[in-house]
Amino acid sequence: MPKVKIVSDPYRRTTKFFYMGTDWTEVCEENSPNSSLLAKKYSEGFFPFKAREIVDELLDEYGDGSDVLEIVFEGPDDEWDELQDVCSSEDLSSFVKLERSDRALANARDILPYIREVFDELYPIIAGTADGSPETLERLRKFRDASSDVIPICVVGNYSAGKSSFINALIGAELLPSGDRPVTARIFQIERSDQQDRASIGFKYADESVSVTFTDDGMKVNPAGARGRALDDIAAATADCDTGLAERVRAALGAINSFKEGKDEPTLSDLVKVRVPFGRSTNWGSGKKIVVFDTPGSNTNSNVDHVRVLREAMRGMSDGLPIYVTAYDALDSNDNAELYEQISQMPALDERFAMIVVNKADDADIPEGGFTKRDEEWVMDTVVARNLYAQGIYFVSSIAGLGAKTGGSFADRHYDRVFRRLRDGYEDPDDKYYTRLYDYDLLPEQLRAKAVREAESCDNRLLANSGLFSVEQGIDEFATKYSAYNKCYQSETLLHELIEQTDARLEESGVALESSRAVLSADLDESKNDLLDSLIQLSISTCEDAVEGYLPSMNEWAKQSIAATGLTSERLCDWERDITATKRRELGAEEKRRDAEGKKAAITANLMARVQNAWDAKDVLGISGIAKSFASDWSAAREAEAESEEIFRGADREASDDLLARVRDQFDSDIARLMQEAEGHSKAYWEERAEASRKALLDLVADGTAIDDNRREALRAIIVDFRSLSLDDELPEISEIRYPFDPNKLWKAPLRVQYNMELSQRVSKWRSVVEPAHEASFREWLHELTDALSLGAVDLNPELRRKFDSVVNTEREIEAQRSKRIRLHSGEKRVSGFMTWQEG
Repeated sequence: MPKVKIVSDPYRRTTKFFYMGTDWTEVCEENSPNSSLLAKKYSEGFFPFKAREIVDELLDEYGDGSDVLEIVFEGPDDEWDELQDVCSSEDLSSFVKLERSDRALANARDILPYIREVFDELYPIIAGTADGSPETLERLRKFRDASSDVIPICVVGNYSAGKSSFINALIGAELLPSGDRPVTARIFQIERSDQQDRASIGFKYADESVSVTFTDDGMKVNPAGARGRALDDIAAATADCDTGLAERVRAALGAINSFKEGKDEPTLSDLVKVRVPFGRSTNWGSGKKIVVFDTPGSNTNSNVDHVRVLREAMRGMSDGLPIYVTAYDALDSNDNAELYEQISQMPALDERFAMIVVNKADDADIPEGGFTKRDEEWVMDTVVARNLYAQGIYFVSSIAGLGAKTGGSFADRHYDRVFRRLRDGYEDPDDKYYTRLYDYDLLPEQLRAKAVREAESCDNRLLANSGLFSVEQGIDEFATKYSAYNKCYQSETLLHELIEQTDARLEESGVALESSRAVLSADLDESKNDLLDSLIQLSISTCEDAVEGYLPSMNEWAKQSIAATGLTSERLCDWERDITATKRRELGAEEKRRDAEGKKAAITANLMARVQNAWDAKDVLGISGIAKSFASDWSAAREAEAESEEIFRGADREASDDLLARVRDQFDSDIARLMQEAEGHSKAYWEERAEASRKALLDLVADGTAIDDNRREALRAIIVDFRSLSLDDELPEISEIRYPFDPNKLWKAPLRVQYNMELSQRVSKWRSVVEPAHEASFREWLHELTDALSLGAVDLNPELRRKFDSVVNTEREIEAQRSKRIRLHSGEKRVSGFMTWQEG
């Protein structure tokens, strides 16, 4: 049986292929120069979108036609599920045998919450080392974004393609002005408001940030003193429109679009931020922080610089989903090729997930009943498809989709007229022109099959047939599953860059330190300078050694303690068995079962006895009585069996509830004990290090040849009498650490996995409180002791004291930077560890 292996690492954006000879051999240019598997779309593309094509290529290159091809897979669970869907299809299942390797990666959506925890711990350190340069501030913005859950969606395309109508359909409200002429002159950044009774628009006007808020009480401008023609135009446009929020915001945006800066008129920013409640019947995007960008058409003259504005608007964002909106007859436009080049150069957008929306499909000359193979080939060979095809090409009627959400109610006359013409064709299966636009979608095969199933099961037929529902599902899939991989990858990259930045600052601080040392050395005699330098260097080295060993010590403690404490399958099974047995005993389940079994067994015996009695008595007429008795016995046995089964089910339900209660109680106990142990282990570590530092300083003083006996004894007394390290200060309480454990809140993982991961996460959060506090207390203690010894070691006049303080402060700044670097390295390792291959 031929055997191949797929190794997919979405965190590193690589997919590798191997074939089995005497051992696994990677497919590469050297041994397989003509292999299609080396194509960039397979080796660097997103595996779930290419899974079917990859399997077909593997069969073509390594299948022999007479035997099944065995495919071994290494990668995350989500991708394994996709591959299983592909290979379970009727045309592949008999040619492919799938096997899951022992090596696997975690799903990004499962580990992203833990990476965010690490980011929250490290962000104060990184922000504290920022030098204020634009590059550093940009990196910090990206660093913060990598730990956020904001999903930017950038809608681009030519004017008149219906970008604004498409966005209106997504949000379920007539928000953005639309028309066949260019109507979007600025970039609109649209977010869902969490308040149904208010909306707001924000922009820069006369170099001042201005916000306009709409409520039931009217319009309010902030700051209150803001004045200008743009604000007058907004007030005039909204004065005569309906009271609905969407209508007033639409009128305001129309005024902003029409605004032209005059000679003496202040400028209005190209970026306009809109927060508005989505349509009440619009569930799309709920629970997710989606930000939609509406852009001017790529072929308009109204804003030739819109790409620069868009890049600026998305600065600091990442993992953006580009959605290219076009008309069917513009799929091969050269304008599209130019726009693709601009999109691909935006770091905030990931073209691997691009979606193509063919809007106004209701007016397109598409064949009735779906595409032929030739039609599909033509579409896939157009400029747009060649350059942007990734997640799929979706055919949509935005007006029909919007009408499906508004119940056919429109403020715009054009929308209303078009919807009336289209409605029956998308809603009535008996209509002559009944159409399901999702039948025309061109998606990777396994994604298409899933999309059709979901559309067919949608309870809003009009929404599904408009094609909009499938687009929304694709966006949700991206936001839920796929965007997390890039966030994880970026987190690791940004941490590495920030560590390099910290190293550069350490080097700069080192140069400043040497300069300060040189100035002080010139004014001190050699013996005094050597003693001070030895004291400072010993203090720094002992502190650095302590800090460097601290996290490994805590990590080892956590590893062993959580492993010993964690919930095991055996422990859980024992609890379940004991609790279930107790519940069944309390409810008399076994007795009921025995009673039911006895009644069932008695049916045959009773029947035989009655038949024998009738035979012996020659009672032919008693046959009917035997039948009735048999039926009665059978009914009683069935009732007893049903009652027994119900008691067992009830016992098992109660046992399940009691088991969860037992797990929650155990979790409360475990987390309380581990928090106490974490604090205790940390205290013991630093107390031991404090005494080791005290001993090292005593040894230094005892060995000092450049000081007299009186001074040596005085220094020794300072060290011996100096206070012990105190770590008894009350630590801040973090309430969420003690929240009840709720396994239903987590992902679809076994209960023990949820338990252990949650336990590990909360211990990590508690460590983020304990460790900095204890480390800071140790530093303060050692610094105070070192300062006392330094002042006792030499006599310094005010000028020398100033220079001495400068040296000490610089030394400690470097020491603090090095400590931060250790924490950053530790964080980087933790983040990388989440994304590394796991065995078994």
